[in-house]
Amino acid sequence: MTARDTYVENMKLELDKLNDQLAALEAKAAHARQEAHEQYEQELTKLRAHARDALVKFEELTASGEASWHQWVSDMDRMRDAFIQSFHDAKSRL
Repeated sequence: MTARDTYVENMKLELDKLNDQLAALEAKAAHARQEAHEQYEQELTKLRAHARDALVKFEELTASGEASWHQWVSDMDRMRDAFIQSFHDAKSRL
C-alpha cells in the first residue's frame, strides 16, 4: 500500500467518524425542545458546510494521481481540522 493509499484510507475513516458524529448531533437536535432547536439548527448548518467542504476536498484528493496527491494533503488536513474544531465549538455551545 502506498503512502497515498494509506493517507486516503485514514482520511476516509476520520471523515466517516465525523459524519457519524454529525448524524448523532442531528438526532439529538431533533429531540431538543423548540427554543433549543433553533440553536441546534444554526450549529448543524455550520457543521454541514464543513462536511460539504471536506467532502469536496476529499474527492479532489482521491481523484489526484500518485505523483500529485501530496499537494492536497495540507488542504485536506486543514479541512479536517476545521471540521473537528467546529464540532468542539458546537458541543461547547449546546
